[in-house]
Amino acid sequence: MNKKLIFFVFLIVFTLIIIFVIYFIKKPTYSAVYRGRLIAFKYGCFNCHGFEGIGGIKNPGYKYDEIPPWQADVQMMYIKDTSEIKEWILYSKPLNREINNKGLIKMPRYKGIIKDDELKDLLVYLKVLMGFINIDDSIAMKGYLIAKNLGCFGCHGDYGLGGMPNPNSLKGYIPGWDDEHFDKLVKNDDELREWILKGKINRLKFINFVMERQVIKMPAYEGYITEDELNALIYYIKWIRDKVKSL
Repeated sequence: MNKKLIFFVFLIVFTLIIIFVIYFIKKPTYSAVYRGRLIAFKYGCFNCHGFEGIGGIKNPGYKYDEIPPWQADVQMMYIKDTSEIKEWILYSKPLNREINNKGLIKMPRYKGIIKDDELKDLLVYLKVLMGFINIDDSIAMKGYLIAKNLGCFGCHGDYGLGGMPNPNSLKGYIPGWDDEHFDKLVKNDDELREWILKGKINRLKFINFVMERQVIKMPAYEGYITEDELNALIYYIKWIRDKVKSL
């Protein structure tokens, strides 16, 4: 076979391998919460409830003046338990009690419209956003409050689940602590400790190179967190990763 042809074939195969590797590395691995946010956007939920369910959308004729937000301190007026979230989405009302909504803007029914796997992710997202995660572990609660006070949830999402977009990052977003690649990046507690304190893990040379290019960078918390607080935070991260599996 002609040497030029062999070289040409080799070049094509090599290029395809590189493209495949880059695609695999950069392919998003969205968590259920992140996917749930995208699904809420897809089906127009934010149109009426506001982005991330912050509310503020007026509803003429409604007794509370505005379409209900999803925030934890308000949603308890409309949802008695988590099973009603699914009923509101599918049937636009709870099935076991009467709802008198005289507002002009009505909640649409999504039964037959939303897919089962989409509904599952949307429910996880809403449970997190509405505060239906019960932190029944004192050390986990301490870690949760530390994470909240350090601003972790601003980037990693409520409870550290979901994450937010980040231009020029490896996958285009800041991963939540429930991301499926978490265990591949963080091998043990020592590396998680290093990431929190230093803002990076020294072992991950390629990842660190990419992280230098991303717009939003992981801050180094060394000097801003005590050893006791760090231990509680690490405990919480592992606790919430296990907890989200049951949502």
